[in-house]
Amino acid sequence: MTDWTIWQALEEWRSRRRELEPVFAHAGIAPELETYANRILVDLKRQPPTPPLVSGDKQRDEEERMRYNAAFVRYYDESLFKADALVRMPWVPEAAPIGAAVSAEVARLRAALVAAPGKAPDFADLEALLGHYLRLDHPQLTIAPELLAERRRLLAEIAGWPLLVQRAAAQPFSEDVPPLASDAFHRLYQQQLDLYLATPWLHCKVVSQWYATLALDAMLVRKKREAGDDAWIASTFKARWPSLSVWLPQLEMADQLWYLLLILVAVVALFGERWLLALPLILWLNLSVGAHRRQRRRVERRRDELVARAQTLKKVRDRFAAGMSSPDKLAQQLRQLDPGDEGFDASFYALLRLQSH
Repeated sequence: MTDWTIWQALEEWRSRRRELEPVFAHAGIAPELETYANRILVDLKRQPPTPPLVSGDKQRDEEERMRYNAAFVRYYDESLFKADALVRMPWVPEAAPIGAAVSAEVARLRAALVAAPGKAPDFADLEALLGHYLRLDHPQLTIAPELLAERRRLLAEIAGWPLLVQRAAAQPFSEDVPPLASDAFHRLYQQQLDLYLATPWLHCKVVSQWYATLALDAMLVRKKREAGDDAWIASTFKARWPSLSVWLPQLEMADQLWYLLLILVAVVALFGERWLLALPLILWLNLSVGAHRRQRRRVERRRDELVARAQTLKKVRDRFAAGMSSPDKLAQQLRQLDPGDEGFDASFYALLRLQSH
């Protein structure tokens, strides 16, 4: 599942949606932090401002010197502020002690700039701490290499799973995941959703929307399949005319075989002048024709209802996927479309609540 295409898709989404950056950073993937740190170190190594020339006017020279000292502090303070802001950005939580050490070093350097105006302090310790912070190789850290590898695996297999399904759905002959309308996919989706809900550091509005949209897509496919399945629609009726298809629904062409047998028996009974057998069979066959015609009309009405519901669900899904509908509104609409919660269980609504926070 951790194929390179999944990582490519995740990286593309990360470049478009900043909400994914904390999730990637938790797994140790944040190349922008290294770029940010390099810019800070380059700025700290730049040539400081040149001291003002002495004019001979004592008061004027003191004023110029004070302005120079203030400008000197501001010159380095901007880079120190960036260094302090860097450790506040999302990153591996186990690196927090080194982040605190970076903040302490920044405070010490600021104090040194104020205590010795016009003299640049030594930034070697800050550079070393930033390097340890990003490489996660400080002696105080006890981060096992397997930890980040496991997080990246979970990132690909859980957060990237909806993207894998989208890719498989776009390829008709793909066997990466079961068909959306199948029970196997429903079980697999529930398993993946439970894993996602049980992994807090993966929680993100973007990933939550992927899972919610995928559930809507699967439900829409099932609704379309149900609308085109006459046997399934007929099986939902409580009162049905007794026939072989009711007793043996798995048998193909059950009714055709059943009524063909009854017709043959009725014909044989007529030719044999067995009126007590032939007349009830003929009456039963006529009643069956009327019953099946009525059932056909019921099936058509039920199909129209399912098609209308599927069309409404499609509109709801499109608005939600486009960000035009909030999770709370989606939950309200789905409860109206699915009063019995037959298609969406408590886990799905927990997902919507998670996305709304």
